[in-house]
Amino acid sequence: MNRLLTCLLLLTGICSPLFGQQAYDAQPGKPAQFNGIDYGYEIRNERRVDIGGERFMRYELSIYATNKSNCTKIMFPRQALLDQKDQNELANFDCLNATGKRLTSKSAKVLARPFTVPYRQRVKNAEGKEVVTITDIQAGHMLRNGETVSNSLIVIVPDGEQPVMKVRIMEIPDL
Repeated sequence: MNRLLTCLLLLTGICSPLFGQQAYDAQPGKPAQFNGIDYGYEIRNERRVDIGGERFMRYELSIYATNKSNCTKIMFPRQALLDQKDQNELANFDCLNATGKRLTSKSAKVLARPFTVPYRQRVKNAEGKEVVTITDIQAGHMLRNGETVSNSLIVIVPDGEQPVMKVRIMEIPDL
Protein backbone atom coordinates (compact mmCIF):
# COMPACT_ATOMS: atom_id res chain seq x y z
CA MET A 1 0.00 0.00 0.00
CA ASN A 2 2.87 2.37 0.81
CA ARG A 3 4.46 1.65 -2.57
CA LEU A 4 1.21 2.47 -4.35
CA LEU A 5 0.85 5.74 -2.44
CA THR A 6 4.48 6.64 -3.12
CA CYS A 7 4.07 5.90 -6.84
CA LEU A 8 0.92 8.01 -7.05
CA LEU A 9 2.59 10.95 -5.30
CA LEU A 10 5.63 10.68 -7.57
CA LEU A 11 3.45 10.49 -10.68
CA THR A 12 1.43 13.50 -9.52
CA GLY A 13 4.61 15.47 -8.92
CA ILE A 14 5.95 14.68 -12.36
CA CYS A 15 2.72 15.25 -14.30
CA SER A 16 1.34 18.31 -12.50
CA PRO A 17 3.60 20.82 -14.32
CA LEU A 18 2.32 19.45 -17.62
CA PHE A 19 -1.23 20.55 -16.81
CA GLY A 20 -0.33 24.04 -15.53
CA GLN A 21 -1.58 27.21 -17.17
CA GLN A 22 0.50 30.05 -18.55
CA ALA A 23 0.19 33.14 -16.30
CA TYR A 24 1.01 36.68 -17.41
CA ASP A 25 0.87 40.13 -15.84
CA ALA A 26 -1.74 42.36 -17.41
CA GLN A 27 -1.97 46.16 -17.36
CA PRO A 28 -4.70 48.42 -18.70
CA GLY A 29 -4.12 49.10 -22.38
CA LYS A 30 -1.20 46.61 -22.57
CA PRO A 31 -2.62 43.15 -23.30
CA ALA A 32 -0.68 39.94 -22.82
CA GLN A 33 -0.12 38.19 -26.15
CA PHE A 34 -0.01 34.44 -26.53
CA ASN A 35 -0.45 32.29 -29.63
CA GLY A 36 -1.86 35.19 -31.66
CA ILE A 37 -4.49 36.18 -29.07
CA ASP A 38 -4.43 39.40 -27.02
CA TYR A 39 -5.65 39.02 -23.43
CA GLY A 40 -6.24 42.30 -21.62
CA TYR A 41 -8.47 44.52 -19.56
CA GLU A 42 -9.63 48.11 -19.53
CA ILE A 43 -10.84 50.21 -16.60
CA ARG A 44 -14.36 51.43 -17.42
CA ASN A 45 -15.10 53.23 -14.16
CA GLU A 46 -13.42 53.95 -10.85
CA ARG A 47 -14.58 55.60 -7.67
CA ARG A 48 -13.72 55.85 -3.99
CA VAL A 49 -16.09 54.07 -1.58
CA ASP A 50 -16.36 53.87 2.22
CA ILE A 51 -16.87 50.39 3.65
CA GLY A 52 -17.06 49.98 7.42
CA GLY A 53 -15.27 53.27 8.03
CA GLU A 54 -12.40 52.43 5.66
CA ARG A 55 -11.78 53.90 2.22
CA PHE A 56 -11.38 51.66 -0.81
CA MET A 57 -11.26 52.05 -4.57
CA ARG A 58 -13.99 50.36 -6.63
CA TYR A 59 -13.13 49.51 -10.23
CA GLU A 60 -15.37 48.32 -13.02
CA LEU A 61 -13.23 46.35 -15.44
CA SER A 62 -13.84 44.97 -18.90
CA ILE A 63 -11.73 41.87 -19.60
CA TYR A 64 -11.29 40.59 -23.13
CA ALA A 65 -9.59 38.22 -25.54
CA THR A 66 -9.04 39.29 -29.17
CA ASN A 67 -7.94 36.87 -31.88
CA LYS A 68 -5.22 38.53 -33.99
CA SER A 69 -3.70 35.30 -35.32
CA ASN A 70 -5.09 35.60 -38.89
CA CYS A 71 -6.92 32.29 -38.44
CA THR A 72 -9.95 31.01 -36.59
CA LYS A 73 -9.24 29.23 -33.31
CA ILE A 74 -11.41 26.14 -32.83
CA MET A 75 -11.68 24.20 -29.59
CA PHE A 76 -13.23 20.75 -29.90
CA PRO A 77 -14.62 18.96 -26.83
CA ARG A 78 -11.83 17.23 -24.98
CA GLN A 79 -11.67 14.39 -22.55
CA ALA A 80 -11.60 15.52 -18.95
CA LEU A 81 -10.57 13.38 -16.04
CA LEU A 82 -13.13 14.66 -13.54
CA ASP A 83 -15.66 16.90 -15.28
CA GLN A 84 -16.57 18.67 -18.50
CA LYS A 85 -17.10 22.21 -17.18
CA ASP A 86 -15.72 25.30 -18.89
CA GLN A 87 -14.49 23.58 -22.03
CA ASN A 88 -14.85 26.99 -23.69
CA GLU A 89 -12.62 28.89 -21.25
CA LEU A 90 -10.01 31.04 -22.97
CA ALA A 91 -8.53 32.78 -19.94
CA ASN A 92 -9.06 33.45 -16.25
CA PHE A 93 -8.31 36.97 -14.98
CA ASP A 94 -7.33 37.26 -11.30
CA CYS A 95 -7.10 40.52 -9.35
CA LEU A 96 -4.31 39.86 -6.84
CA ASN A 97 -5.06 42.82 -4.54
CA ALA A 98 -8.89 42.58 -4.60
CA THR A 99 -10.46 42.49 -1.15
CA GLY A 100 -13.72 40.74 -2.07
CA LYS A 101 -15.68 43.19 0.11
CA ARG A 102 -19.34 43.85 -0.63
CA LEU A 103 -19.60 40.52 -2.44
CA THR A 104 -17.38 41.69 -5.30
CA SER A 105 -15.29 39.33 -7.38
CA LYS A 106 -11.62 38.55 -7.32
CA SER A 107 -11.56 36.83 -10.71
CA ALA A 108 -13.55 36.31 -13.90
CA LYS A 109 -13.34 34.18 -17.06
CA VAL A 110 -13.43 34.94 -20.75
CA LEU A 111 -15.29 32.26 -22.72
CA ALA A 112 -15.34 31.39 -26.41
CA ARG A 113 -18.70 31.16 -28.13
CA PRO A 114 -20.13 27.83 -29.28
CA PHE A 115 -20.27 26.81 -32.93
CA THR A 116 -22.60 24.33 -34.53
CA VAL A 117 -22.59 22.16 -37.62
CA PRO A 118 -25.67 21.00 -39.54
CA TYR A 119 -26.48 17.30 -39.42
CA ARG A 120 -28.83 15.83 -42.01
CA GLN A 121 -30.85 12.80 -41.08
CA ARG A 122 -33.73 10.82 -42.54
CA VAL A 123 -36.70 10.33 -40.25
CA LYS A 124 -40.28 9.15 -40.70
CA ASN A 125 -42.98 11.74 -40.15
CA ALA A 126 -46.48 11.16 -38.77
CA GLU A 127 -47.76 9.84 -42.15
CA GLY A 128 -44.94 7.31 -42.36
CA LYS A 129 -43.10 9.14 -45.15
CA GLU A 130 -39.38 9.49 -45.02
CA VAL A 131 -38.24 13.13 -44.80
CA VAL A 132 -34.86 14.76 -44.40
CA THR A 133 -34.41 17.01 -41.38
CA ILE A 134 -31.46 19.20 -40.55
CA THR A 135 -30.41 19.50 -36.92
CA ASP A 136 -27.72 21.87 -35.67
CA ILE A 137 -25.28 20.07 -33.37
CA GLN A 138 -22.73 21.86 -31.21
CA ALA A 139 -19.30 20.73 -32.36
CA GLY A 140 -17.16 22.84 -30.05
CA HIS A 141 -16.23 26.47 -29.45
CA MET A 142 -14.52 29.05 -31.63
CA LEU A 143 -12.87 32.45 -31.71
CA ARG A 144 -12.89 33.86 -35.24
CA ASN A 145 -10.07 35.95 -36.63
CA GLY A 146 -10.53 39.53 -35.42
CA GLU A 147 -13.27 38.55 -32.97
CA THR A 148 -13.26 39.86 -29.40
CA VAL A 149 -15.03 38.16 -26.51
CA SER A 150 -15.36 40.02 -23.23
CA ASN A 151 -16.74 39.93 -19.72
CA SER A 152 -17.21 42.43 -16.88
CA LEU A 153 -15.64 42.39 -13.46
CA ILE A 154 -16.06 44.65 -10.41
CA VAL A 155 -13.24 44.68 -7.85
CA ILE A 156 -12.58 46.61 -4.65
CA VAL A 157 -8.94 47.30 -3.84
CA PRO A 158 -7.26 49.25 -1.02
CA ASP A 159 -7.40 53.06 -1.29
CA GLY A 160 -4.76 54.55 -3.56
CA GLU A 161 -4.10 51.30 -5.45
CA GLN A 162 -5.04 50.14 -8.92
CA PRO A 163 -5.98 46.53 -9.67
CA VAL A 164 -3.00 44.18 -10.00
CA MET A 165 -4.11 41.68 -12.61
CA LYS A 166 -2.78 38.28 -13.69
CA VAL A 167 -4.22 36.37 -16.60
CA ARG A 168 -4.05 32.57 -16.70
CA ILE A 169 -4.33 31.45 -20.30
CA MET A 170 -5.77 28.13 -21.43
CA GLU A 171 -3.79 26.46 -24.19
CA ILE A 172 -5.66 26.23 -27.50
CA PRO A 173 -4.22 23.36 -29.53
CA ASP A 174 -3.30 24.05 -33.15
CA LEU A 175 -5.18 21.93 -35.61
